[in-house]
Amino acid sequence: MGDDALTGSVERAVHDRYLAVNGDHPMTAADDAYVREHFVAATPGAMQLMLEGRLPLPSYVLGDGTPMVPAAHGAVAEIAGGVDELHDWFVAFWAEDPASGEQEWSHYLSGQYVCLREVLPFRIRQKNERVAEAAAAVDLLRRDPHDPIARGMIGEAVDGVIAVPGLDALLLPMTAYDRLRFGGPTVRETWVDAPRREFLTPAPPVWPLLTERLTLRPFEIGDAAAFVDAWASEEWTSLLLSRPMNPAEVAELVRRRTDPGDGEFIGLAVVHDGQVVGDSMLHLQGTGLSEGEIGWTILPQHAARGFATEAARAVLRLGFEHYGLRRVVANLDARNDRSAALCERLGMRRETHRLGDFWSKGAWTDSFEYALLADEWRAW
Repeated sequence: MGDDALTGSVERAVHDRYLAVNGDHPMTAADDAYVREHFVAATPGAMQLMLEGRLPLPSYVLGDGTPMVPAAHGAVAEIAGGVDELHDWFVAFWAEDPASGEQEWSHYLSGQYVCLREVLPFRIRQKNERVAEAAAAVDLLRRDPHDPIARGMIGEAVDGVIAVPGLDALLLPMTAYDRLRFGGPTVRETWVDAPRREFLTPAPPVWPLLTERLTLRPFEIGDAAAFVDAWASEEWTSLLLSRPMNPAEVAELVRRRTDPGDGEFIGLAVVHDGQVVGDSMLHLQGTGLSEGEIGWTILPQHAARGFATEAARAVLRLGFEHYGLRRVVANLDARNDRSAALCERLGMRRETHRLGDFWSKGAWTDSFEYALLADEWRAW
């Protein structure tokens, strides 16, 4: 038998074993293109090792019969010290639970770990841990959407935190074909897309927010005119992040703030007696969108009337009551005495004084960070 015939025989045997594991399902042109983007064709040597149960079966078999595997399919054995060492190296990642290690080895050999960007035991463990964390968080959040521990858990599970990758980073998109062979939504759809829609997509409040004297509402295009003179002033902008702006730039700034975007940045015009007197913002951030950053400006002609304090209290209430934040911070130039005093009137604590940490308008400046926890706000 010639080499081509032998290779064809091995490929057919691999194909038959693949179908026995995965079933026979149609693969669309889009599925085919996805697989070619993320996987590579198996070598004849790798296919022989598949039949011997020493390397995983193909992740996919294309419509033309080509068996496809992860790019690092053979490299994993090299990391382990050779194909003969692969099993013992793999199951050692479950040394505390050998039965689970053998179960994962069997699943690994099936070639069905197609959800992972890197098919390595370390990543398999991380995926399993994050899925379990997401499941526990979803259960808690459906009982209390503002549960701070559950918010942290869902944030870590989906998006990750420092040194802990989330499922969004670990998982590939997968295909319509995968829904057929696994009999339902993909891992990404179940544990990234659905929790993100349900728990990590902010729902806007009912506008406007009303205080004793003020109306806080989303920006409108016509609000730009109120800010033109202030933004032209070097004195007024000196402690803000941006340099002075001309009227066209101010109009563009306001236009951008009329776009709701993903709902994580809430920019509000502050109105008194029908006249725009300033603005305030709340930026949702942190693990599980459980933290917010607050900010404000009051136009010079309306200063010293308590508008900033009144507006900021309304935004704090919005953050803690509507969005269920556990912590709100304010970051400001350390020279901004009036904003520092406002933070303290709001009951916020100065947590940090950073020396020369922020580059602003040609100089390294100091900055303050003030913070307020939900429990402190309720008590205050």
